[in-house]
Amino acid sequence: MEQMVLSEMAKPPTPIVRDAQAVLQRGIEALERERHEEAVVLLRQAVALDEQAADGFLALGIALMRTMRMQEAMAALERAVELAPRAFYPRLRMAELYMRLGVPTRAKQEMDCAMELSQTPEQRQMVRTLMGAEAQRAPKRIWRPDFSRLLRPRKPRR
Repeated sequence: MEQMVLSEMAKPPTPIVRDAQAVLQRGIEALERERHEEAVVLLRQAVALDEQAADGFLALGIALMRTMRMQEAMAALERAVELAPRAFYPRLRMAELYMRLGVPTRAKQEMDCAMELSQTPEQRQMVRTLMGAEAQRAPKRIWRPDFSRLLRPRKPRR
């Protein structure tokens, strides 16, 4: 009797999905439902199954940005750009990431590249909106000092 009750209560095991596109779709759905941690797990699986999928790395980068894992997000987005160098969305998301990190020169470079790659008026508007947000942040930004001059060899003192 106990065995019958236990077997009725047990759920069937979740099947292992080996289709990268199906896992990617599930990850994007989790991202849209704002279940970011779940999305990260699923999207990591998707890129592990298909290491050449720029869309997978793009979605993973977005999910990682939303969980504030900026270094990992940068690596994922850089991989997406590497796999699809002429794609608009990876460049746009890289610009957004650089804006969040407070690296305005790199953000501007990526926005310029995204604008060049844009193919529709909607895409151009997305870049303009991002540029506008950057322009509003600029006066309030606390500029980080540039320590590169400290790395240059000094002239010997006399």
